[in-house]
Amino acid sequence: MKQLHNNLYVGGQITAHDFEQFIKAGITTIINNRPDDEEPGQFNSTEAAAAAKEHGIDYHYLPMANGKPLPADLVEDFKRILASVDGAVLAHCRSGMRSSFIWALGQIPSGAISVDEAIEKARAAGVPLGNARAVLESVQA
Repeated sequence: MKQLHNNLYVGGQITAHDFEQFIKAGITTIINNRPDDEEPGQFNSTEAAAAAKEHGIDYHYLPMANGKPLPADLVEDFKRILASVDGAVLAHCRSGMRSSFIWALGQIPSGAISVDEAIEKARAAGVPLGNARAVLESVQA
């Protein structure tokens, strides 16, 4: 889990054992961008939602499948959740790439952040968002 921007952290697949760490880090909300059953034995959204509830963490399942079109409201739902929370948010997928990409797609069109800033913030968090430069440039204002 690495800080991407302000109160937003990104990371890879979570497990049931991670929730104590999330509490210690001040995570109040989790956004899961990884579809269930992407890999055998993966901690699924039902299990994660139950663990989050047990630890007093808000949980949102907003999956984005690799190589598939974005679900219609995915970026707006992600943006809405970020805007509505006071605490720290962890958005996760397999590596943090999809979560960083969805965040950037929600920030760049409004001018809240530039393509270069989004790519640099992601790079600092260990995410190669530069691989998506062409798509990010296509949505800038």
